[in-house]
Amino acid sequence: MTHSGRRPRIRIGTSGFSYDDWMDIFYPPKLKPNQRLEYYAKHFNTLELNSTYYTLPAVPSLFGMLNKVGDNFDFFIKAHRDLTHTVKNAKATLPKFQGLIKLVRGEGKLGGTLLQFPAAFQCTGDNEDYLRWLVESLEGSRTVIEFRHSQWINDRTMDLLRELRAGYCIVDMPQVRALPSSRLELTADFAYVRFHGQNREHWARASTRNERYDFDYSDEELQSWVPVIADLSKQVKDTYVYFNNHYQGKAAKNAKTLEGFLESLQRGSGVERLPIG
Repeated sequence: MTHSGRRPRIRIGTSGFSYDDWMDIFYPPKLKPNQRLEYYAKHFNTLELNSTYYTLPAVPSLFGMLNKVGDNFDFFIKAHRDLTHTVKNAKATLPKFQGLIKLVRGEGKLGGTLLQFPAAFQCTGDNEDYLRWLVESLEGSRTVIEFRHSQWINDRTMDLLRELRAGYCIVDMPQVRALPSSRLELTADFAYVRFHGQNREHWARASTRNERYDFDYSDEELQSWVPVIADLSKQVKDTYVYFNNHYQGKAAKNAKTLEGFLESLQRGSGVERLPIG
């Protein structure tokens, strides 16, 4: 899965950006909500847009977002829950989501699409068929798949993703229940890594969303990923890394720390790092 032409590129960002609990931590205290994305884009050059999981934005709202970031900024857009969770509504929601993807791609700011399936989406023949249908329906957008059930983590699945030219989402998360392991696998011409944190206690029992993602990676934990991400980046065109441990700005903090570690390694290594700040 080598490539020719320009040097490999690593982009680091966060999963979502408009969090009230980031105020006074990442965002300045008097920053208005409608100024957050513009401020975020001064520090990062990519965003995993996860609000689209709940609501698909109206066209004027989407254009407003696109106009707040520079030309060297792209979005990975999380699929609406009708496409991954309440799939009985998928056929009705799909055209709307396709329209959103087309608009962002037309503005030259589409990194791709994230399909995050729940643990209830188990590895069955029917679900394989559905996955194939959905990925093929999103033709024109790079697509990455995150599984939340360990049944999917096998060679057959990886072969299916390669056939579909879909990326496999490498995850860092606690090993509880049926959650998958952090398998390192490349199934497309890009790599994709999501950091969810290691808050095992709150993953293992019912908790609020904030509790589950309340985890601050240590420098040692982040440094252990540096050679992994650098090696992935040498094999593909683009490598995307997103932090989803969003509570109280920990995602932004850890993303900047990892960026610094990678830049230290990459000086003279032949891996190009596009500037974030």
